[in-house]
Amino acid sequence: MSDDFRRQLSAAQAWARKTHAEGWLDAGAVGALDALTDQSPASLFDDASHRPLVVALFGGTGAGKSTLINRLAGQAIARTGVERPTSREVSLYLHDSLDLKRLPEHFPLERVRTARHHDESLRPVLWIDMPDVDSIETGNRDTVLAWLPHIDLLIYVVSPERYRDDRGWRILLEQVQSHAWLFVMNHWDHGHPQQLEDFGRLLRQGGFEQPILFRTDSREPAERRRPDDFTELADQVKSLADRHVIDQLAQRNLALRRAKLTAALHGALAGLGAEERIDALPERWAKIWRETAKSLRAGLEWPVQEVARGFVAREASALDKRISLDEPPADRPEPDGVLWDEWAGMELQDALDRLVLESAGELPVAPLRTRLSEIAPKARRLVLGEARRGLRHALARPGGNLRRFCLRLSGLSAWLLPLAAIGWVSWDVVNAFYQSEKTHSGYLGTDFAIHAGLLIAITWLLPWFVHQRLKPSAEKTALQGLRAGVEAGLLAVELAVRDALDRYVEDWRTRAREGTSLLPADEAKLPAPESASLARLIPKAGRAGDYRPSHSASR
Repeated sequence: MSDDFRRQLSAAQAWARKTHAEGWLDAGAVGALDALTDQSPASLFDDASHRPLVVALFGGTGAGKSTLINRLAGQAIARTGVERPTSREVSLYLHDSLDLKRLPEHFPLERVRTARHHDESLRPVLWIDMPDVDSIETGNRDTVLAWLPHIDLLIYVVSPERYRDDRGWRILLEQVQSHAWLFVMNHWDHGHPQQLEDFGRLLRQGGFEQPILFRTDSREPAERRRPDDFTELADQVKSLADRHVIDQLAQRNLALRRAKLTAALHGALAGLGAEERIDALPERWAKIWRETAKSLRAGLEWPVQEVARGFVAREASALDKRISLDEPPADRPEPDGVLWDEWAGMELQDALDRLVLESAGELPVAPLRTRLSEIAPKARRLVLGEARRGLRHALARPGGNLRRFCLRLSGLSAWLLPLAAIGWVSWDVVNAFYQSEKTHSGYLGTDFAIHAGLLIAITWLLPWFVHQRLKPSAEKTALQGLRAGVEAGLLAVELAVRDALDRYVEDWRTRAREGTSLLPADEAKLPAPESASLARLIPKAGRAGDYRPSHSASR
């Protein structure tokens, strides 16, 4: 197996596990990548360039795999019988000159038995007798699946009585493209040509356009055997034990594994959700927040008025203390419980839950829920903090700029105009006294006194009245400040949610970039078999899953 593929697979699996642990991927995506393996027939040998063809016999109970492999080997390497060991274990038959690597850790060593020979004609082939997958031993299936990646050629052995039993085929459906296939109907002494024809038809439905199907009768003694195709089977296997054919199968195996890795990565990336869904997430929240903020403004209006009245009701000495919405006088309701009560908290939480719910099925919601879980606990602090700030600013600078200017102007006028009037009246009194001394005429009369008094009163009363009317009431000032503060608090909550969404989006893009970078640079394509004989051993792509034999007996 290529070292590049091994590194790619290892990196992809590590990324999937890490991303799953963070909540971005479901277990199915991780399982699809973990199901892939970097093992191959070449990984069984120290010298892969001179390795043999790895051939395995696969079939159900009673198919006669052991008798067939004994016949192929020319000696009894596999024991037969009802309780034969090979019903539970894997038997290897190989030449003395071949060195096997230490078997992978996931192989159950107690289920592997090795037999060696000196027959030079059988040196190019490593024979494997697989367990009966339909036996009562539940570990057989795991053993077969563990060995499948190490096999070049699978010889599927059936009997005339049970060739429609699909349990063996179902196990190999996912692996069907990974191997070359030969088919054997063993126990031909009990077979009929119609059964062979029917079996061939089923194989063609399964994707083998011209399946290579042999009849064998491996009974002992040999004199009792019916004429069969054993010689053709042995010659076919020997012809496949060619370095060029082995290389073709290895290249196809590698391309198939790369294609499976690409498909699994695409599936995992699809599990992250589409990029357009991520791009639409802020707008989705904006729509939800518009409705929620409108509801909160309406629902908080009465609490704002209640808190404003509470502050007006404080004694003058209390204004010198720290203005706080969480330390109210004993004679009025708890402001925190009024200004941001359980209802307001639930309104915000409902909006956040709605965003998560609407994103479910389109985006990973576990990290989104984690990000948004930070908002609700600090929303109360944000709103109350802004409300306090707004109240302080309003009390420090009541009214608007124009109103404060007019207020200062009227207050100044309330002092300057009466003083000016008094000065003018005083000057007129002095001047009248001086004139009366010169002319010995009368002094000021009653009319002058009345008019002067009215003038002084009007110059004082008019600016004083305007000043009083311009002076904002404490309740209105507090109300204005609280409203501005609540509005600023709601804006702070919205910005906090947007910040959480921005971090979620950035995390999503990081995971997506990491996963995309693991995709093979070029698309993996299965190489076409170079010969028509090899093409007959490989199912047509996309049709291998069509074969669905029934459990009924053959006709």
